[in-house]
Amino acid sequence: MTTGRSVFLLAFLAVLALSPGCLSTSIGPVAYDGKNLLVQVTNIGGPEDAALQVNVFRFQDFRQVEVGRWMLPVRLAQGTSTYTIPLALNKGNFRLYLYVTTGNDRRAGVIREITVEGDGSTPRIVAG
Repeated sequence: MTTGRSVFLLAFLAVLALSPGCLSTSIGPVAYDGKNLLVQVTNIGGPEDAALQVNVFRFQDFRQVEVGRWMLPVRLAQGTSTYTIPLALNKGNFRLYLYVTTGNDRRAGVIREITVEGDGSTPRIVAG
């Protein structure tokens, strides 16, 4: 590797490491307790207001059908926090699109697939 490429690569990595955004916030595991979706979010930066959005789709006839969209205003604290979004899911396979936004900036986004295998007060989910 030439010296010019090495310097460019190091400069790029330094800018990437110091830039805010997706690197400072991440979405961890999700859990479903039969009434609520529990979403773990890790924020490396300081406290700030944000929104946690969840778009839920179920699989039907070889296609995705939207179940609903939920938006929860949250206060991101430094470290890892768990946020609760009230929603009811029936037995079945679901795809969750999760986003954390601040203003017009998307800070984090993930797709999770879950299967709800039980009904009532003791559902079981299988993360995909």
